[in-house]
Amino acid sequence: MNYQFTSLQIKRITRSSFWQKNIITNIFIGLLMILLLLELLGVGIFLPEILKKAAKDITPEAMLNQGLIYYFLVTFMMRFFIQELPTMEITPMLHLPIRKTRISSYLNLRTLLSFFNFLPLFLFLPFSLIYMGTHFAATTAIIWFLSIYFFEFTSNFLLVRIKRKSSVTPSVVLILMALAVLIGILNYYNLLPLKNISGWYFGNIIKHPLWILLPLVTMVLAFWENHRYTMNHLYLENLVKKKKRAEKLSSSLSGLERRGKTGALILNEIRLLLRNKRSKQMLMISLPLSLLYGLFFYPQPQYMNHTGLLVFVATFISGGFLIIYGQYILAWESTQFDFVMASNIQSEEYFKAKYYLMTIPTTVLFILTIPYVYFGMNILELNFVFLIYNLGVNAPLLLFSASFNRKRLELDQGQMMNYQGVGINNFLIIIPLMGGPALLFAILNAVAGTNIALLIITGLGILGLILHQQLIKWAAAFFRNRRYKIADGYRNS
Repeated sequence: MNYQFTSLQIKRITRSSFWQKNIITNIFIGLLMILLLLELLGVGIFLPEILKKAAKDITPEAMLNQGLIYYFLVTFMMRFFIQELPTMEITPMLHLPIRKTRISSYLNLRTLLSFFNFLPLFLFLPFSLIYMGTHFAATTAIIWFLSIYFFEFTSNFLLVRIKRKSSVTPSVVLILMALAVLIGILNYYNLLPLKNISGWYFGNIIKHPLWILLPLVTMVLAFWENHRYTMNHLYLENLVKKKKRAEKLSSSLSGLERRGKTGALILNEIRLLLRNKRSKQMLMISLPLSLLYGLFFYPQPQYMNHTGLLVFVATFISGGFLIIYGQYILAWESTQFDFVMASNIQSEEYFKAKYYLMTIPTTVLFILTIPYVYFGMNILELNFVFLIYNLGVNAPLLLFSASFNRKRLELDQGQMMNYQGVGINNFLIIIPLMGGPALLFAILNAVAGTNIALLIITGLGILGLILHQQLIKWAAAFFRNRRYKIADGYRNS
């Protein structure tokens, strides 16, 4: 049965128009993955020598044992942003004589084919064979490697469960981010020394092989929880309930329809963002990332003296959502673009709705970043200056750049590692959005000093806010001249 399921999935993927249109991209990504695995194999082979040179007062295996927990944390974070949930067309099979346990087991076991689950084979298996096998008993080396692999599988099933939960309850992402920050703080102040915990556990694996039962049990429990959840959500009525839950926010904003066509357009866009897979994943990534981005830099003293770097960070913190969402400001509706063009909607109203949908959430998100004042008043000052710049300059710039993007977005596809709908324009627009403010600040700072530079940048933002109605009209006029080319691009991409 698993063979039949696999055959159906392969046919479904290879026969889809999305796969055929992006076959060159898929081949390129596959070659990059193979190259990465070969590089990791090289690292794994020479890892004993690398650790011998890096280790001072401890043995190579002890040093590696201390760092394994960081490996699992980093790969888990990468899994969260890259690894896709296993999908399958279940509805046509519900009336067939196929046991639900088979479908559930297949869906969960298929996650083991994730790229990340092969990393230990190339990185740690050579170390286990070359170093551990010569310094310890063969059974000890095997058990040590299996403990790493079982933890990797535990991470895999845990990630799948969390992503399934976050697709229904997006707040799970914020909780996970907060937990990661808390663990980082506790580790930084040595209240939860991750290095010592990791070294103690994997060191005990070498001395007492029965400790392998811990990752084995956690792997089985994580798999069982995924199996239980999948079994409880195989039926259509379960899916309907989840959809109703996801619509609560958009229904609570129904008052926007009383704000005229602009309000109705904003409400429709919010519904589109909340009801489609790709847009929901964009929100789950962009919102926490833009809010927490400063924690990668502000706690580090060496970065606090580099004002140019802080300008770059402030631009993203105060406008991360605006930049990520605004790059596809027309493409979000690309599959229904012909309907938009045929509707009784003035282009100025259409662009005004887009503008407010970029700027209002950006302003609200800035309020949530005010606690960064803990790292200094200059941080709050920079964030506020570049909030004004983002609202007054970058937002209108995105309205104009939208008319150059003619690649359609398939909203039912996932966001991670998905380059469908992404063109060269999306990469080029990042240069003025992120690099423009930093370059402008660097020039003004060199000529007139920091305070004058920030005043001029603030003035440009305020000028853009004052003239935003006129800028919207110009962007709409530019769009009208190109709307047929845009529509043709969406139909044929």
